[in-house]
Amino acid sequence: MSCSASNDAPDTLADGSHAVKLNMRVGVSAGVVTGSRELDTWDGAQQVNDMRIYVFRCPEGKKGTPEEAYTYCTPIETEAAKKGYYSVDAFNNREPYYSAEHQNMPEQHLYTFEPYLQNGYYYQFLAIGRDDKYATKKVLTEPKFTENVTKLEDARIALTEEAKNSVKLGILNTTELFSGILQDEKTQEKAPVLVTEETKYFHRTLTASRNVAGLMIYVENIPAQVESNAAGDVSPVPFTPTSLSVVATGISTETLIWQKQAPADAEPLTYQTLGTIDLTPSNGWTVDATENIFKRAEDSQKGWKANSYMISNFMMPTPEEKMQKSKNSAENETTFYLHYTDGTHHRYDNIRKSTTTGDKFKFPIQANHLYCLGAKSKTVNQPYDLKEYYEPVMTDVKVEIEPAFEKKHEFETE
Repeated sequence: MSCSASNDAPDTLADGSHAVKLNMRVGVSAGVVTGSRELDTWDGAQQVNDMRIYVFRCPEGKKGTPEEAYTYCTPIETEAAKKGYYSVDAFNNREPYYSAEHQNMPEQHLYTFEPYLQNGYYYQFLAIGRDDKYATKKVLTEPKFTENVTKLEDARIALTEEAKNSVKLGILNTTELFSGILQDEKTQEKAPVLVTEETKYFHRTLTASRNVAGLMIYVENIPAQVESNAAGDVSPVPFTPTSLSVVATGISTETLIWQKQAPADAEPLTYQTLGTIDLTPSNGWTVDATENIFKRAEDSQKGWKANSYMISNFMMPTPEEKMQKSKNSAENETTFYLHYTDGTHHRYDNIRKSTTTGDKFKFPIQANHLYCLGAKSKTVNQPYDLKEYYEPVMTDVKVEIEPAFEKKHEFETE
């Protein structure tokens, strides 16, 4: 994709600004999201309907020095002056999801705008893509940038207070979020634009990749009887759970838009439920006393096998040091666990990564990574068997890796 300055001699303003015509092909990397902003497949299916471009600049003389910094600016132009950013209105997807209807290809659109830019500055363009334009309740704040003050590396987005308060009702929800800056097409290094009186033509890449992580728990044969193992329990008590949840022991509430990581001063939340399976008859479940599992009819519309269910969410990137101890009797530090409960008794099964290196239980939540228990794509439909692995068995789930996320982490229970 490319950006090009107009070949016409521009009118220069008193402050040295002149009109620069920019032709940008703006795109997002293949993503996974549904109408309720939940994952339902590994295949690309992003739903971006609010794509914005913000402008930052750095004086030419400071580039390459310790004082190099790109600060937010609003060009002298009607749209930018009114809103503080440019809207790429071609991104207006609701359903069907873009990639799913376009051979699994990421969405791209040509966007032309003509801001007045001052000579003697390097300009960087920050793209922010969201999927909550039509949401009745938005869970992300509006970016608040201060002219000539907010630096590119400090630009952030946070969960709204309403979203953070929603955890009191049960589940912490995070929406889809993409971001990106101008990069060299070959090296992928950041490639700001220098504007001078001679500026005529330049090539840059503006691709937004995911700023949040994905979580997908696709399970089958949920045990109809488990034993409590909460820390402090005198002895295990058998019980029939009425719900099964996935919990993150630590989760951030903010992300740095460009760096795609949690700010050092971000408010962390602990022991947050990211999804719950209601195991009661009202949700279609019955108990098979012979097999001792919960049974449910196949869901052909969603592509779920019989006796299976999927819960999913997006998560802000969170460093490893924010993770807490599991609430089971082992009390070891872990990132995710499954929580069975009947309202009185509790069982906590730690979730571990199918990996041969590093800590399998405690690890960071990274942007543009997918964390999954079970597998589902156009070519794979394999929920994780909780009855078979109720007693911990180390196993690698061999599945085809789809290119929807930069990296995929497969889980198993402990």
